Amino acid sequence: MRRSFYVGIIFLFLQINGVFAYQKAVDKLKEDSYKFYAGKFYENEKDSVVAKTYANKYLSKAKLDKDTIKIVNGYYFLQCVTNTEISHKYSDSIIALTITRSTEFYPSLAYYNKARKYYNKGNFKRSFDYFLKMNEDAKKHNNIVFEYASKRSMGILKSRIGEHEEALETLKDCYAYYSRSKKRTPKEYLSVLFSLSDSYNLNKKLDSASAINILGYKESELLKNEEYNYHFILNEGINQYSKSNFPVAKDSLEKVITILNENGDKANLSMAHFYLGKTLFSLNRKSEAIESHKKVDEIFQEISEIMPDNRENYEILISHYKKIGDKDNQLKYIERLIRVDSILNSNYKYLIKNVVQNYDTPRLLSEKQEIIDSLKTEKKSSLLMIIVLAVLSLISLVFLVFNYKKRVTYKRRFDELYNSNTANKKTIAKNLNATDTDSIGISEEIVNGILSDLEKFEANQGFLKPNIVTNDLAKKMNTNSKYLSRVINHYRNKSFSMYINELRIDYCIEKLKTDKKFMNYTVKAIAREIGFNSTDAFSKSFYKIKGIQPSYFIRELEKQQNQ
Repeated sequence: MRRSFYVGIIFLFLQINGVFAYQKAVDKLKEDSYKFYAGKFYENEKDSVVAKTYANKYLSKAKLDKDTIKIVNGYYFLQCVTNTEISHKYSDSIIALTITRSTEFYPSLAYYNKARKYYNKGNFKRSFDYFLKMNEDAKKHNNIVFEYASKRSMGILKSRIGEHEEALETLKDCYAYYSRSKKRTPKEYLSVLFSLSDSYNLNKKLDSASAINILGYKESELLKNEEYNYHFILNEGINQYSKSNFPVAKDSLEKVITILNENGDKANLSMAHFYLGKTLFSLNRKSEAIESHKKVDEIFQEISEIMPDNRENYEILISHYKKIGDKDNQLKYIERLIRVDSILNSNYKYLIKNVVQNYDTPRLLSEKQEIIDSLKTEKKSSLLMIIVLAVLSLISLVFLVFNYKKRVTYKRRFDELYNSNTANKKTIAKNLNATDTDSIGISEEIVNGILSDLEKFEANQGFLKPNIVTNDLAKKMNTNSKYLSRVINHYRNKSFSMYINELRIDYCIEKLKTDKKFMNYTVKAIAREIGFNSTDAFSKSFYKIKGIQPSYFIRELEKQQNQ
């Protein structure tokens, strides 16, 4: 996804700052009044040190007057001019004071601030959660402006974390809303168009994306917001590449690169160079393409920010330098790709598994080791660097081997369960003799009776009932809990709870293998169906008894049945 989210954030921030615009008038006001301090705060907002001084004066007066709403306003002012972790604390204070008596603006503004902070850290899931809270609070107070501002941000974030279909529906709804007020809120309207174009592209609806790009370009001129033009030029260049219209894509991307170089938008400049490089390769202009891909890396070294799509940039560079035998550059870009993967895995751990990795980690490490071994003989001066890289490779290799063994073990256990027939599995009782019954202090007659009742209990699937305890089951069998426990311990070789759980798990496995409807249940629903009170208890028992997680068993079972 392109950098459309920042567009939405910037204009939401400007919109929110207008909430207290009425407080800016400071003429003829007492110098110790709330309006005076608020006015001075906004007057000096670009100078955070001065603005913070007036925010603190406002807050001190509010605390002295014990005015909750004014206290909240003071915290809001401070969060606006604080970029550190303290800003989170101010937001938390606002939430704590207004969570049970919310207003039109609070705690929505605090939720917004936390969402923005988490976004800037790359924690998109947490950011989405707080925009969702803001949206719910806005609906409660019928604050349409906040509702759609947060909804727009959620739509953009859905695209960012790979939920492309849901993102498209959300952004289409936002477009319908903002198009009705485009003259009043042109920037918000254009930002939605930009995000919608991007979303259509990600959903492979390329003609729709082109239509939105054309509309966005015209609207930005009609609404006198020409600075938005380059967003739509960039999106259309990428879209034309996706359509294999390479000459048209090249023209658009080269045009937008000139604009992006002038305005310093590094993130979008990186995207433009990446797709220009791919376009030039398609036009068989390989040397120019490599230079464009190298520009992407130069920008990454400057801003340490990269989108998942741009990972391929390093695969292209590694392949190129490997082909021409340039080991130094091959090793350099392998190292860069490992760093890129680290950043992507941190910010997009829920998405990175879907990124096509032609150069997966084992291959990267293998190639890196080969280059290291070669350079070791060619460049004695780089010995220290080689040792460091070798250690890193070893650590990574150990990690990979561990995970590989774990996957093999899980697969073996699955195959054993898949090929076994738990339905016909019988719990075989030992042959009764005097020594057996004497050792547990129960007569042979009572033991036989309990074992007979247990067979009926198993055959009738009584173990599926929840909250089975020894006392209740013993009463049904006309015996006592001590006798029942001793018989199960001795003849079933397990505790009462393990005995019940094993019966449930064996039943569950056979049911999953034979009943497709049951296999479509959630893990929580399956747990309840077979007598467990919680998903956690079910998962722990399944793993303890069978050595794998139930979710893994179900996934593998689906693969087997879809073959």
